[in-house]
Amino acid sequence: MFQGLKAKSDTILTSLIMSCGLVVTQTLPAETIFEEIHVIAEKRSESLQDLSQAVTVLKQEELDEKNIISFVDLSSIAAGLTVAKNEGFKTIVSIRGLGNEANQNLITNPSVSYHLDGVYIASPFAIQTDFLDLERIEVLRGPQGTLFGQNSTAGAINVISTAPSTDAVYGKADFSFGEFDAIRTRGSINLPLGDKAALRASLSYYEHDGFSQNIVLGQDLDDANNIAVRLRFLLQPLEDLSVNITAQYFNEDSNGAAQKSLLDATPGKRNVAQDSIAEYSLESQIFSLIVEWDFNSFSFKSLSSYQKDDILIRRDNDRTDINSLPPFSLLPSFYDAETGKPTTVTQEFNIISRQALFGKIDWIVGAFYLNTKIETSILERIDFGFDGTFDPFTQADVFAFNGDFGFITDSAPERESISVYGQGTYSFSRSLRAIAGTRLTYDKIESSVSNFFGRSGTENIERSTNALTGRVALEHDIDENMLIFGSWTRGFKPGGVNLTFGRENIIAPAIVLPIFEDEKIDAFELGIKTDLLNGRIRANIAAFYYKYENLQFQATDPEVFEGGVGNIPDTESYGMELEMLASLAKGLTMDLKLSLLETKITSNFLALDNVQSDSVTNALLFPVCGGNLFCDQIQLARAAAITDVEGNDLGKAPKLSADLSFRYEQPVANWGNFSSTFQFTYRGKFNQRIFNNPLTDKVPAYKTVNTIFSFDASNELWGVDFLALNIFNENGVNARFTDAFGVGSTSDELIPPRQLMGRVRVYFQ
Repeated sequence: MFQGLKAKSDTILTSLIMSCGLVVTQTLPAETIFEEIHVIAEKRSESLQDLSQAVTVLKQEELDEKNIISFVDLSSIAAGLTVAKNEGFKTIVSIRGLGNEANQNLITNPSVSYHLDGVYIASPFAIQTDFLDLERIEVLRGPQGTLFGQNSTAGAINVISTAPSTDAVYGKADFSFGEFDAIRTRGSINLPLGDKAALRASLSYYEHDGFSQNIVLGQDLDDANNIAVRLRFLLQPLEDLSVNITAQYFNEDSNGAAQKSLLDATPGKRNVAQDSIAEYSLESQIFSLIVEWDFNSFSFKSLSSYQKDDILIRRDNDRTDINSLPPFSLLPSFYDAETGKPTTVTQEFNIISRQALFGKIDWIVGAFYLNTKIETSILERIDFGFDGTFDPFTQADVFAFNGDFGFITDSAPERESISVYGQGTYSFSRSLRAIAGTRLTYDKIESSVSNFFGRSGTENIERSTNALTGRVALEHDIDENMLIFGSWTRGFKPGGVNLTFGRENIIAPAIVLPIFEDEKIDAFELGIKTDLLNGRIRANIAAFYYKYENLQFQATDPEVFEGGVGNIPDTESYGMELEMLASLAKGLTMDLKLSLLETKITSNFLALDNVQSDSVTNALLFPVCGGNLFCDQIQLARAAAITDVEGNDLGKAPKLSADLSFRYEQPVANWGNFSSTFQFTYRGKFNQRIFNNPLTDKVPAYKTVNTIFSFDASNELWGVDFLALNIFNENGVNARFTDAFGVGSTSDELIPPRQLMGRVRVYFQ
């Protein structure tokens, strides 16, 4: 079934699982039982082991032990989850091989939806923020076509922050320090305001010097300078009524990520030679109001939010130094600058049963509204003279097709979405249940686009769609410790409009259209959740098969600067996942997460790889076209490079990924408790894009080893940690990025290098 998987790694991991199972049966202590975990994956609190979905839960303790600071750190930690960087500042989250393959169009939706305390977070930039004062993270694998709705075709991630309490004054703080002059300070305090109100304030500050350096300009890259603040206010005027008001602010101001071009021969994996500065800043604000009111037979919840982001990026778009390359080999390009300002308003209402209808049916109904606007601007400079200077240009130069400029756009797309949904669980008996749910969504997008300062006028494009999605599942309790389930889910991600697209079919056929279609998925899943040996082994297994229609991807047109989003008619993927917790001996536990995946484009589809299109463009630009990017010969040559991508793998879909941890805990006399964690993470190789270009798309596998040693005092007032991250200093490639709109440069972005860190923790009450 899984042809092409790395046989050696598969054999090692299989042997390891079997040997661990043998150790458990021989040395298992009688008193160790794993705790029950409750989640809100279906918008009501339920035991993880009673849920007929594949869900990974990472609690606050595990986040700290594994130094999970942001979404990027989750890659391969949760089974089937891959997190890759794009353009140095975008985070692409994929689950089971499905992510956002069209992320260079800001109006496209991700395939993994992000929710903070139940509130849908719309901006793709908000996912760049650091985690702050969390209780847990829930990773829901598979389409969420009913309760989480549009653009959850791959899954959803629920981030649950620590709630305020009226119980007492208490808090915590920690201070971390380490290599690269790293400093991380975090603190939170809970303040009761009488019997009916409370405030929780949280703060995080994180900075470190660059992991990489631009040796031409002497600029550090991969540095950090982040601050995050959250205030959560709880008001409980009645015993059954609660109001939560949250304000969250995040600011990052850095030089940006190191992206090393494949053409850059500078010695040292983390040294780059680039002749343009890099700059990155992000300001993210989220305000939410959540009202919950419990009645006898149901609970009512209202979730309101206002979200605003402001991002600015300057980067060397060719990612090279003009003096280090052969003459005329790659057009020097500089983004000066790219900005994005998304503003979003959301409102959701839901009603959840507290008593089963007719003693048989648990139910939930709801409605959701979203309005998001994005102001985006891109100004690209191109040194057509290859003289090391980006000459100034005027609007008149742009209108006359003359000057040192590349792609220029100003656009203001707006999306509005309205949906209603409902789901019910019918109990045939105490051990057999059926689940059915549906969601009706109306989605509309309007876009006003002015490219090249309005050289071709301002285009106003509209598109709307209606979609019906849903889920049917059957779950059966074999006994009180084993659940089996099967499900079918239909999900969809709305289409939209392109900023640029093919404008004529005279010289060469246009393959990028003004609008792109809805992406649809039919997902089939079988799973088993079981606790064995009186709860001392917990094993959850899921197998799935996905069939996609109109998968959205970043497409290129034969016309220069006219790339956009296209649709691949048919693709499929299938795989299996294992999550296992086991107590191997007294104080020693094992945590294994393993994912196997196969993906494939299953229909004939003609597409243009912009690596090929830019290659033929550069070859003809000066010898044939005299520096004119828009000459007919270039467009014809680009059209001749169109190929059929049937049979290719999907992007960012490793065939094998695994995370294995061992944790040992031991009391130290009457002084406190010692613990240590050993973590091995393997992320398999994958293709960055659907073109599977052997020169640019093959992202190699990497493996990392982390350890942490901790001591917690017996009075529970302080603790210390020593962390060794990426012990063997693996220069793993997180992602390999090829710019679809720029000059076709391909570059690698690496995972962080080895870091040795110390941390001091204090608690007070």
